[in-house]
Amino acid sequence: MANRTAQLVAVLAIGAASMKGAAQAEACALLPSEAIRQATGEAVTAAKGATAIVGKLRQSQCFYSLPTFTNSISVTLTSPVGLSRDAARERWERSFHGEGDHDSAAGEEKEAAAKAEPLSGVGDEAFWVHSFVGNLYVRKGNRYIRISLGGKMTDEERRTRAKALAAVALRQLR
Repeated sequence: MANRTAQLVAVLAIGAASMKGAAQAEACALLPSEAIRQATGEAVTAAKGATAIVGKLRQSQCFYSLPTFTNSISVTLTSPVGLSRDAARERWERSFHGEGDHDSAAGEEKEAAAKAEPLSGVGDEAFWVHSFVGNLYVRKGNRYIRISLGGKMTDEERRTRAKALAAVALRQLR
């Protein structure tokens, strides 16, 4: 009984430590307002975050409102939950490389993978996806971020701004 209690305490401690790390990496903490101002030329008027745990994944999202609303930015951080260290990496592989059970990839990510262009120079691996907005997906280790940019600019301008913002966000994911 004592051995089983010690095992349970160890499992809870590991889970608490991983959640503490995840709490420090909330999406709204990834991009300082000044970095957004430098990338867009506009000051953040509000930042609203939300977090959800879906199965073995933790998704934290932040919406940064800008004075020109169509230029606002959305950032999503996808991380593994608890002891499932590879869950986000596995989702990435299913979404962008068609490995494993592709049907279980999130619908939005499956659609993104169909339009994804590999992008070098940021993170461990990155893909640019153009739709009515631009989306940059960047993996670092077993986590990944998605930065979405709208507004009236060219796809190349969006991509350049997203890469600059991703570089800032990735420094927060140590």
